[in-house]
Amino acid sequence: MATVIERPNRDGSISYLIRVSDGYGAGGRRVRHSKTWTPEPNWSEKRVQKELQRQIVLFEESVNAGTSQDGNIKFEAFAERFFAEYANLQLKAKTLDNYRTRMERVCPAIGHIRLRDLKTGHLNKLYANLQEEGMRGDVKYRPRSDLGAALKSRGMTQTSFAETTGLSIGTIKAATQGHNLSADSADRIASALGIPRSELFSETAQSDTLTPSTVRSYHRVVSTMLSKAVKWGFIPYNPALNAELPKAERKEAAHLDKEDARRLLTLLHEEPIKYRVMISFDLLSGLRRGELLGLRWRDVDFVAETITIAQTSMYVKGRGVFVDTPKNQASVRPLKLSRSAFIMLREYQDWQTEQRGKCGDYWKETDGRVFTSEDGSLIHPDTLTKWFKAFVKRNGFPDVHLHSLRHTYASLMIAEGTPLVIVSKRLGHAQVSTTSNIYTHIIKSADEKAAQVTEMFADVVAPERHKNSG
Repeated sequence: MATVIERPNRDGSISYLIRVSDGYGAGGRRVRHSKTWTPEPNWSEKRVQKELQRQIVLFEESVNAGTSQDGNIKFEAFAERFFAEYANLQLKAKTLDNYRTRMERVCPAIGHIRLRDLKTGHLNKLYANLQEEGMRGDVKYRPRSDLGAALKSRGMTQTSFAETTGLSIGTIKAATQGHNLSADSADRIASALGIPRSELFSETAQSDTLTPSTVRSYHRVVSTMLSKAVKWGFIPYNPALNAELPKAERKEAAHLDKEDARRLLTLLHEEPIKYRVMISFDLLSGLRRGELLGLRWRDVDFVAETITIAQTSMYVKGRGVFVDTPKNQASVRPLKLSRSAFIMLREYQDWQTEQRGKCGDYWKETDGRVFTSEDGSLIHPDTLTKWFKAFVKRNGFPDVHLHSLRHTYASLMIAEGTPLVIVSKRLGHAQVSTTSNIYTHIIKSADEKAAQVTEMFADVVAPERHKNSG
């Protein structure tokens, strides 16, 4: 049975504290749920009492159904419950890291607001602030001095220092060349050298604004959390549902045309075999970066000329490089590739076997990974991304990135008339609509080309026009 306590507010209005008992918990203590309801200021006493009785009944039903929680909890406190009771258990490590990163900006803005008081207007203000100049605020760290000389003076090689810090050899090379590093990489290097980060590195902040798609990604995280708050009974509705968002960007998926793709594959013959084969194989298979680096020799069937996507290689700050399951169920897939892809892969396998022999006991055996560093160690995903970025720049290609190889693979299939359902399946998309949305522009071009197929009958259908045009 509910009890109701009338409480005066500072502005002279009246609120009602509704309490409902729900049996006994651990230690024999009675479990009570509370809810505060405040009537509109212009309501008559009769209307207030009628609505109060309705609120009591609804709250009792909510408690009995097990869907009642305290809406007085602040957003930041609820966020921690969300992570502890759902995200940490259900989300993939990369997605979880993304959610945690988003909270670094969200909680300072709305973390102090109680869930029951959180309104759509609060979220509108948050999203508007995220679009302001300087909100991106990416801080990178550039070495103040010659790190290569510092390592040499300590009798350390780049390889041994990479092992000491737990960073990839590519990151150490970038540091010795004076490139910008993340805070995590800078901290590890400074710690290994026993020098404060502030003495070893200088900060270089980026002042760009967040893109509309990034702002919308913040919204998706907040809305997901608030949907759980509704489901768990903390609040009756999700205030994020009606939030004002920046207009979604309609950008064509960056890709190479057939001529640039051929030029890229040709120029790769001048590069180290490790990168040549990785980049070429990615273009010939359309794999996601994590899928490419997670590929094992046991997943390769040279006879059937197929590979099987069974795991991914990912990186999360604080955890390092690790193995994860593919993005979704559709991503776990066999994939038949061209014969040339396997001829190239066999050449690479011979090189890797030779490297294993050269390294001897220093070879770092993992799980039979296809693509590794020269000593068998795992490749940091960002190392491949940075290498490709530099390769594209020095060879004058359009502004494309590593993921553009996947887009190129898809665009070439669509241009050749491959059914969209097949393209979607080969890409490992959960739904064909995902493929359609990403490649709208390319599909439109292919559709226009398809519309001209029946022009072969022009001399029969419109003989006069055909005669005049001749």
